[in-house]
Amino acid sequence: MLIIETIGLCVLVMVFCLFFVNAVEALAEQIGLSQTAAGSVLASLGTATPETLVPVIAILFGGSGGHGHDIGVGAILGAPFMLTTIALGVVGLTAVTQVIIGNRKTPYLDLEPGILRNFKFFFVFYPLAIIAALIGSRPLNYALGVFLLLGYAYFVYITFKTPGEEAGGEVAAASEGAEEEEEHADLWLNKIFRFKEPPVWLSVVQLVGGFVLMAYTIKVFADMLGTLSEVYGIPAAVLSLVVAPLATELPEVGGASVFWTARHKDTLALGNITGAMVYQSSIAVCLGLFLTDWKLTGDVAASIVVALLSGGIIFGYYLMKKRLSAWVVFTGCFFYIAYLFYIFSSGIGGV
Repeated sequence: MLIIETIGLCVLVMVFCLFFVNAVEALAEQIGLSQTAAGSVLASLGTATPETLVPVIAILFGGSGGHGHDIGVGAILGAPFMLTTIALGVVGLTAVTQVIIGNRKTPYLDLEPGILRNFKFFFVFYPLAIIAALIGSRPLNYALGVFLLLGYAYFVYITFKTPGEEAGGEVAAASEGAEEEEEHADLWLNKIFRFKEPPVWLSVVQLVGGFVLMAYTIKVFADMLGTLSEVYGIPAAVLSLVVAPLATELPEVGGASVFWTARHKDTLALGNITGAMVYQSSIAVCLGLFLTDWKLTGDVAASIVVALLSGGIIFGYYLMKKRLSAWVVFTGCFFYIAYLFYIFSSGIGGV
């Protein structure tokens, strides 16, 4: 019964997520926001903030069975791990599938240059989590926490300040056919009100409603983690590294990876995921630095290494080629599978 309830919550998160990202897309078009800014800040703040409730609730209220610290740290570091592996990987899988069936003319994603900037911020912020854990100094934790807060504020500022950018000429030309297939956002809530042109306020209502419903559903899920750990004998840290992020990253995996990529809105898809990577490596890590001892176990440290490897290969390719192939992005899935194999074959997963 507990597993059925967990699956049900995951389905609800996905539904509310799609409701939210549809509002993001419509609102961005209405106010003339670039796709980079819409995906990297507006969408990522909405889809990443609810999942931050998992570590916050666990750390502040202890969680079931007193596993609050383990769940909190695991969920904080599990989010970037999931984003750089399965979330990015599903973007690649979706685009590759479209190439195979003929819905895309090229495997190269059509991206605004701002997406590369998102990767750069992530690879400045996230390694600091390792440095802080290795040194183990409380004053350093506070100092790095403040730096990450200011760093994220600067990221938001520079993202909004940069005007809308078009994808590089070579990639844009190669994906011209895909561009022609892009659709304008059709606000779902307007199917009830039937305005000829949906007003901005209606998009905002759907945006806020989707966010609140996502947040509440994920809060309920967070409350179940400790119980799942005790019932099935899986260590809380591992559960929060694998199960919690898999559910709480559904907004990025389902809403961005599949929903937007399938509709050839690659900048929105990658912007949401990489923007969430920046958020999770700064704001979420900052919570861990301020509220916990920030001591990492071996399995948690392994997730950091996997996240850096997976994200590093994708970022390195993008940095050198100035374009991004869906086949390269797809490799993230293999890193996720490899980590699961390590967790359960080594007996850490308790199975």
